[in-house]
Amino acid sequence: MENKDIAELWEQIFDIVKMKSENTVGLNVHMRDAVPVSIDNTAFTISVPMSINKNMIQFRYKDCIESAIEQVTAQKLSLNIIVSGEEPSETHEEKPIDAANRINPKYTFENFVIGASNEYATAAAISTTEKPGYIYNPLFLYGNSGLGKTHLMYAIGNRIHENNPKANIIYVTSEVFTNEFITAVREGKGEEFRKKYRSADVFLVDDVQFLENKEATQEEFFHTFNELYSLNKQIVLTSDRKPRDLITLEDRLRTRFSQGLTIDITVPNYETRVAILQKKASQHNVNIDIDVLGYIAERIKSNVRELEGILIKMISISEISGKPIDHSLADYVLKSYLPKTGIIKITSDKIMEKVSLFYNITVADLTGKVRTSNVAVPRQVAMYLCHKLTDMNFTVIGKAFGNKDRTTVMHNVRKIESDLETNESLKSDIDYIMKDLQSQL
Repeated sequence: MENKDIAELWEQIFDIVKMKSENTVGLNVHMRDAVPVSIDNTAFTISVPMSINKNMIQFRYKDCIESAIEQVTAQKLSLNIIVSGEEPSETHEEKPIDAANRINPKYTFENFVIGASNEYATAAAISTTEKPGYIYNPLFLYGNSGLGKTHLMYAIGNRIHENNPKANIIYVTSEVFTNEFITAVREGKGEEFRKKYRSADVFLVDDVQFLENKEATQEEFFHTFNELYSLNKQIVLTSDRKPRDLITLEDRLRTRFSQGLTIDITVPNYETRVAILQKKASQHNVNIDIDVLGYIAERIKSNVRELEGILIKMISISEISGKPIDHSLADYVLKSYLPKTGIIKITSDKIMEKVSLFYNITVADLTGKVRTSNVAVPRQVAMYLCHKLTDMNFTVIGKAFGNKDRTTVMHNVRKIESDLETNESLKSDIDYIMKDLQSQL
């Protein structure tokens, strides 16, 4: 069945469901972003953005949708719901919904909330769509999870598809790229794999940090990147770190990633978080008092995805229970996102976890007796951060690091303070780790 046909079928099905439904608000919240994926002899598959959408559709609308499917198709088909990013079940062959293969159409520049934390990245992303492959290539966006990197990447794909429907736009996570490469090698389909990715006009790759420590995949990715770059095909990459901090990637890949434009997306400020909540509520046709939205924005600071999840959960509970969306309901929902105190503190454990992850060593290395440089410097950095970001004194820090002497801790902290005056690379590393820690507050 043609992609256009399945989209038309879904539009007819949705119209019937809307006519039969008494709760248009709930329908809007959970089905407005549903996308038809495939149809076969047994099932009609749709994709939704979040698990809560899937659960609510199954709970409240599944029977009505299946009845509408039968009315439109003259077939008794079951409704199969997948969450964006999940693969459909093996019995249902996936069919892309448009030429922008795997691009989620709901993510656009128009519904992206712009603030100080992302305005430069947004402007660059829009510029990239005006002359793909020639302005910023590659465009490398980095920052912590849930800050909008994938949204901007999708928006680039959707805008280019809008401007040029024939463009071959491929979105892939580095994990999927790796898995497909492994399968191609195992099944002797290397040429087919290369043809797929090297025929892209626009190549969008999410979370390239997961290419670390995968030598064969890095080799394949390097040649794919070079091929597309030499042909002036647009490449957009996202990561949780800037290229030079991807220390276990090959130097030649880090060099390629850095040769275009690299932009940091940071944690949105309070005003931007409130604006995001307002926009999301408006998209769901729900009016929520700005004081309630502000109350949520004060407590969820680091993750835009969590803001949307909380909002949808409140709307869902209100829809089912009839309760108003107020401070009381917000408190109830926030309990599942925040610790019992409602306050997240930076601790020595969190610092050691972040430092060990950044330097690719273990926490046991930090607290042990190894003195090689690959461990000694991270240990000094971790002690420095404990001194700077907590109220621990040198004695307490020493105990946390395997009963080290307080004079040893003091020496390590002073060493880092001195090195920061001249070592720009160390300063950049510490700034990144601090930003990562503080984004969790």
